[in-house]
Amino acid sequence: MTTFRGALLALLLAAAGEAGAQGYIPEPLTSAREYYEPLMADPTEPSYGGRLLYPPGGNRYGEVTIGDYVGLTRWKIFGVDTQLNIGGGAISRFNLSTRRNNLEVVDFSAGMPVDFHVAKGRTVRVAYWHVSSHLGDDYIQRIRPTLIKRAFDSVKTTLSWSPNEYARLYAGGSYAFNTVNLRGRGAVQVGFEALSRPFVKPSIRAFLAQDFQSFERVRWQPSYNIRGGLRWSDHKRIAAASLFLEYFTGRLYYLQFQEQHESHWGFGLRFEIGNPVRWP
Repeated sequence: MTTFRGALLALLLAAAGEAGAQGYIPEPLTSAREYYEPLMADPTEPSYGGRLLYPPGGNRYGEVTIGDYVGLTRWKIFGVDTQLNIGGGAISRFNLSTRRNNLEVVDFSAGMPVDFHVAKGRTVRVAYWHVSSHLGDDYIQRIRPTLIKRAFDSVKTTLSWSPNEYARLYAGGSYAFNTVNLRGRGAVQVGFEALSRPFVKPSIRAFLAQDFQSFERVRWQPSYNIRGGLRWSDHKRIAAASLFLEYFTGRLYYLQFQEQHESHWGFGLRFEIGNPVRWP
């Protein structure tokens, strides 16, 4: 797969060079989120933050996420604003009902999304994603499970539509062209986001968001996550922070625990940093 990823990167760079040869000059870059905001209710979306989870009648968990998106370069190709980004990170789960707050699992992700801003409020994101899942040492020592590596490489396409600054709908799917110990390759994802008018300038808003995902690898059994809370972002859309309450039900999003069904309430804080300054 190293050869494939190298070839993919070379192809993207060659396409960028071809665009430049045709007279397209890269524009100054602002934020990786100017065309496509990270999904607010997707629990696996790269970000910085943490959540406390309370499954009814079960163990308490803590989750920590580390990751973000960074814009690399941008062109206007055939009248379409196009931006190349990189993104990724890690999401980890800790069992807070154990004496040592045992590390249960970590999923690592890395991707290269390309955003096509086809019209105002409409963006198509096409992304290559690699995800690999690893059990924590504490979990292995306590449970002593059979160790199975699980990972995939996929192409994911998502259409995001914002009719105005207060609402957003998105839908898409993915196909895993390479899988490791996973039975299915397809996936679908849809959701919506709604924001209130700003309470305080520049932008502190209430929000409500819902995310639905279904994966062939678990026989298309769905997962739902709904979040509501407060979100702050600056007027340049460079950084954002969210304080939220969530409810999740369905198959777990960790590849190692994909067979498990869980329902939980959660409370969390999330930061999005992205590109901190405008490039010269």
